[in-house]
Amino acid sequence: MPTSEPHPASPTAVGTIAAIIINYNGGERVINCIRAVTASHMQPTQIIVVDNASTDGSRERIEAEFPAVELVRLPENRGLPAARNVGLRHASSDLAILLDNDVYVAGDTLARLARTLREYRAAVVCPRIVLYPECQVVQCDGAAVHFIGTMTLRHAYSRFDEGAEPAVVGACIGACLFVDRKLVLAAGGFDELYFFYFEDLEFSIRMRLLGHSLVCEPRGVVYHDRGRGTPGLSFRGKDAYPARRAFLTHRHRLLTILTYYRLSTLLLLMPVLLVYEGATLAFFVSRGWSGDWLRAWAWLISNWRLIHERRKRARQQRVISDSELLSGGDLPFAPGLLRSRLSQILVHVVSRGMDLYWRASRHLAT
Repeated sequence: MPTSEPHPASPTAVGTIAAIIINYNGGERVINCIRAVTASHMQPTQIIVVDNASTDGSRERIEAEFPAVELVRLPENRGLPAARNVGLRHASSDLAILLDNDVYVAGDTLARLARTLREYRAAVVCPRIVLYPECQVVQCDGAAVHFIGTMTLRHAYSRFDEGAEPAVVGACIGACLFVDRKLVLAAGGFDELYFFYFEDLEFSIRMRLLGHSLVCEPRGVVYHDRGRGTPGLSFRGKDAYPARRAFLTHRHRLLTILTYYRLSTLLLLMPVLLVYEGATLAFFVSRGWSGDWLRAWAWLISNWRLIHERRKRARQQRVISDSELLSGGDLPFAPGLLRSRLSQILVHVVSRGMDLYWRASRHLAT
C-alpha cells in the first residue's frame, strides 16, 4: 500500500483519535483498510469496525486477524449513516476518522488531518482521495454543493499535484472524513433517512448551515480501491448503471433540496430544476425505470409532513444564505454515465445554459 513521509505533528498536540470503519461484505478490502490504519505513523487509540450484517465472512476474519479491533456487529444492514452514528457514539476519543471499507490511509495522513483540523478550527477535514491502484489520479479534493442539488468534485480525475495546499471547501464526500466527534454528534450526526448516497451532501450542507467549516487537506492522502464496489449500488463507469442507485440518488437529491433550499431559492431555480427533472425522467424512462421515478416522488409526497418539519428546523438553525451555500459550474455526472457523443454535447449545452442562469441570478438567493 502506498505511503508518504511522516508529518511532524504528535498525538499530544492533536488529541486522541478513533478510527471508525464501516463494513458491509468488505472481504479483502476491509482487511487492507484495517492494515493501513494500523500502519499509520500516528496510531489511533481505538480502531472500531461497525459491521452492517456482513455475510461474506469478513467479520470472522477481522476478529481472527485483529483481536485489538473493536467489532460492533449490527443485526441488519442499516445503511451508512446509521453505522457511522453507531461508531461515533461508541468512540471515546475527541477526534475520529470515518472510513469506508475500501479506503486505505497513507502513513502520515492521520497526523496531517489532525493538525489541519486544529489549525483551521474546522469541524470536518477531508483528505485528498486518490484512485487505487492507479495512485496518480485524484478522485477529488473535497467538493462543492451544486445548485442543482448534487456535489461537484474538486480537481476530479486530475493528475496528482504535490504542491496543493489546504482549502476551505463547500462539501466533502463520505469515503473518508476526519471530524471533531462531539461537534458532529451535537449537530445530529448523519441523517439516517439517507440509507446510501448523498448522505455526505446532506451532512455537508447541515454542518455549513450551522456555521461549521469544512476543509480539504490534500497533503493527507487516502487511496480509494476501484474494485467492484457494492453490488447493485456502485457504478464504475463501464457496467450498467444500477436502478437502485438511480432511485436513491434521485430521492435523496430531491429530499435535500426540499429540506434546505429556502422557498425563494426554490422559486428562483424553478426553471432549471424543471429542466433537470425532465431530463431525469427521460433517463429513467429510457432505462425502463419509470416506476422508480414515480416511487421516489411518491415517497416524498407521503412524507411531506416530515419534510416540512425538517425545513422548519433547518430554517431556525441556519446562519448562512443559499448564495453562500451553493455553487455553479458544469452539471456533475458520474464518469461513464454519458456514453454517446450526442448525449455529451446536449448535456454540455444545457449545462452551460443552466450555469449562466445561476450566475445571473445568484445574488437573489437569500
